[in-house]
Amino acid sequence: VFSLNNIIKKTNIDIFIHCKNDLKIKSHAGLYSQIITNLVLNSVRHAFTVNEKGRIDITVIVESGSLQIIYEDNGKGIKKHILPKIFDPFFTTNRDYGGTGLGLNVIYNIVTSQLNGSIKCSSIEHGGVRFHILVAENIL
Repeated sequence: VFSLNNIIKKTNIDIFIHCKNDLKIKSHAGLYSQIITNLVLNSVRHAFTVNEKGRIDITVIVESGSLQIIYEDNGKGIKKHILPKIFDPFFTTNRDYGGTGLGLNVIYNIVTSQLNGSIKCSSIEHGGVRFHILVAENIL
């Protein structure tokens, strides 16, 4: 999140991270960085209008030897008919403004193929979005 400060400071979005300070995992830091970066950028580009006050919460929980990342924003949410398509490659609702439709597909592939985990998204239009990522990791 710190590496995104240049982008975040131009918005009216607050980011809160909920995680134990002493949490340690043995994994691929770059993969997690890409996941969080793509989720935050997706929220900045799609969830909020320019200068709209917004909030992003990132919660990290270790439970039963698994790592859970819960990512939530309080933005405009995703329309019900679009929700099943969000992880499809090249699917975007923002093509006119440079969207490639690869951000969520990249996240999906990292989580499922490289981390052997799962990712689910729930959303209500005008009610924000919630991504739940579950990965069986080597918790130290």
